[in-house]
Amino acid sequence: MLALAVRRRTAAILVAAAAITAVSCADSDDRPMVAVGADGSTESVVLAEIYAQALARVGTRTSVVTGLTDPLAALDAGRVAVLGARNGALLNRWNPASPAREPADVTAALAAALPAGLSVSDAADGTDLRPRVLRPESAPDDIATVTALTATCPTLTLGIVDEPTTADPQLIPGCTPAALHHYPDLASLRTNLLNNTIQVGLTPGPGTDLTGLTPLPDPDYTLRAQNILALHHTGIFDRQQTKKLNYISGELTTEALLTLIAEVDSGTTPATAARTWLDAHAL
Repeated sequence: MLALAVRRRTAAILVAAAAITAVSCADSDDRPMVAVGADGSTESVVLAEIYAQALARVGTRTSVVTGLTDPLAALDAGRVAVLGARNGALLNRWNPASPAREPADVTAALAAALPAGLSVSDAADGTDLRPRVLRPESAPDDIATVTALTATCPTLTLGIVDEPTTADPQLIPGCTPAALHHYPDLASLRTNLLNNTIQVGLTPGPGTDLTGLTPLPDPDYTLRAQNILALHHTGIFDRQQTKKLNYISGELTTEALLTLIAEVDSGTTPATAARTWLDAHAL
């Protein structure tokens, strides 16, 4: 068993080394290259640019690898060394039965569930990216919170926007709706909420246009916390680099991230948006 554990640790170190050095082999600069990965979403690409540029400001050679169809597989294979991620989504993957719901508890549970060879930065507690439970503004006000919703779920039809972050099989814990409908985007969900085809909607995160809809407060964290953090190979960063990642977590907010996403979707390059944000926060 000890020999197996040593082999696993050795393999994890070799994978991490591959992700750091692979891009730098043909370069005269002998500093290791840290590859920061992203999928095709604007959120993921913006976060990759923020982490890569922030690390570069403390002397790290970085590259950004986007369009990954399976970022966690790329991290495991050593194609990248760092990913921006959501703590709740990672916990759903590695310990979905965990009772942790609030930010600090979710981050602690995630740390305990991480596979060997992986670590995380501090979580950005200012980024509340939990799914939003929506009701029409004209709906009766008898349901004041997500917790209160669960008692009446059996009489309601629920609609969801199909994205990876709403793939949790429980959707809204404790809520078993009369029927479940799937929609490709928020606009379709809104239309069906407003015409009463469905009475409750679930989106994968905070939306920028909720016209006609009311998000239900979730003070009890019925929905698991979803805060941004950096997932990375263990042992690749020194104290200064680690502090830089944690400083980002201390400054990043939901509003700032949504603004950055909107800017990039409107034509600003992800690198420019990230640089401007980092400059504004002296990072």
